[in-house]
Amino acid sequence: MSIEQEIARRKARRRKGRIAAVSVVIAASLVIVSVGVWAWHCQVTEQQGYESELMDALRLVTEADETILQIDAIVDDPFAAESEGKRQDVLSSVEQTKQLLVDADGSARNVSEKLSDPSVREVANQTVISITARQGMITQGMQLVETSEDAEQAAKECDAAWQLVLDADAQVREATKLAGRNEVDASKEHTLEAKETFSKSLGQLKALQADYPTADVSPLIEYVEKRMEAMDLAVQSDEALTVKNKDEAIARNDAYNAAEEEAATMAAALPSDPKQLVKDAYFATWAEVIRNYAGQRAAAGTSDAVIRDYLGAQGK
Repeated sequence: MSIEQEIARRKARRRKGRIAAVSVVIAASLVIVSVGVWAWHCQVTEQQGYESELMDALRLVTEADETILQIDAIVDDPFAAESEGKRQDVLSSVEQTKQLLVDADGSARNVSEKLSDPSVREVANQTVISITARQGMITQGMQLVETSEDAEQAAKECDAAWQLVLDADAQVREATKLAGRNEVDASKEHTLEAKETFSKSLGQLKALQADYPTADVSPLIEYVEKRMEAMDLAVQSDEALTVKNKDEAIARNDAYNAAEEEAATMAAALPSDPKQLVKDAYFATWAEVIRNYAGQRAAAGTSDAVIRDYLGAQGK
């Protein structure tokens, strides 16, 4: 073999070696790239799972809000006509609502440290804060739901007692009209009926004061007692007229007018709606709980705003 042939043979062998070496390197690179793509795919899939779990937690919060919004309405106006029905709905659903929030809290906390996207992780953290605030709203709110039921009943009783006062007042006006026509016996009868109606009102107001002592309805009681005093004087005046004791009749009638004027002064100091005394007592008694509830509601609102902004940006 000539020298030239030997050189050519050796060059050919080197080329084959380089090709084989390059082939091995390329194959190794493909494996590395494939493994990297698979790892990235797994990570994305895992993160999507965490985000899905977070969305499930938010759906549970939304479901819980059906009851929380009813609590909110009662807290805002416990004496509204529809509050009684809402109160019953809340009492029947509150335990389930608590469990919804427990489940949502568990999911949100589970993913809060696993999410790689800072913005999504912040949503998870805000969800936990929002749930905690809602749990506080339920704790504070249920106190108000339960106690407002007694207050609402007391307000109804006060309203009923005052309606009797208005009925008695109408009877007094009729008695006065009859007296002006010198129908003494008829006037006396209406006056006695008015006193009986005032007496029923007085009994209801005293029962209300005993059953709901936080509300001071003593101004109403004192007013009714003064009206009953006036009724006694009117009856005495009518009786004096019946026996033709004019001087006594005039004296008793003057005393009656004085008592009615005194009662009018007392009435001017009363609220236009007497059951406001009950409402004011309720709000004063539970002022701290109402403030705490409002604080929890504000905290929930702040976190909800962050969550809404994120969901709005994502179009979710």
